Amino acid sequence: MYITIPPSRQSWRNVEMTVYAYRVSDSGTPWGGIEGVARSNHGTTGSELQNLCDTRGIDARFRYDGHIDFEKETSHPNSVAINNKAMWSTLPYQTWIGYKLVVYDMADGNVKLESWMDLGDGANGGNWQKVNELVDNGSNFGVGGVACKSGISPTLKLTNSDARPGSESGKPNISVYWRSDNVGANGLIYKKMSVREINPAGTAI
Repeated sequence: MYITIPPSRQSWRNVEMTVYAYRVSDSGTPWGGIEGVARSNHGTTGSELQNLCDTRGIDARFRYDGHIDFEKETSHPNSVAINNKAMWSTLPYQTWIGYKLVVYDMADGNVKLESWMDLGDGANGGNWQKVNELVDNGSNFGVGGVACKSGISPTLKLTNSDARPGSESGKPNISVYWRSDNVGANGLIYKKMSVREINPAGTAI
């Protein structure tokens, strides 16, 4: 599910993506689950096989195998995941799980990713707990990934700027989206989905 900004307008910058998801039925694909992706132009042009550098993005996953991690897509469908942590033995079924991905540029030019979780169905605004975080410094995230084109490092920081090396459109931050793998009919139900711009200096969760 894509939330896009028309290319004529300013792109998404620093974002907070929130959703509550309820697992019903799927194939148990280990890396599938609750996943929000930011800093991308994936899904807007219909030509992902040609515009590989615009398919880049960064995300957090609450996976079906009970693990959480961060992932950088370096050239669709190729990606690199890091900061893997065991959270459950398997992602719980029939439980509303609050998921929040926060992505923002830091004052030093690095990119901060945070994932947060709420298991109280948003009561009183939710009891949000930070469960994972990562600072992408341009050399530690995407190592060993497939380049979107020659000369473009897979570890390149995906900042909030439109001046992203390799971007075919010059608008690399047009979309954010939620995705999963191998879910059945009504296999993953969503509610309370939102995305908003945030001020990194005063981020409030």
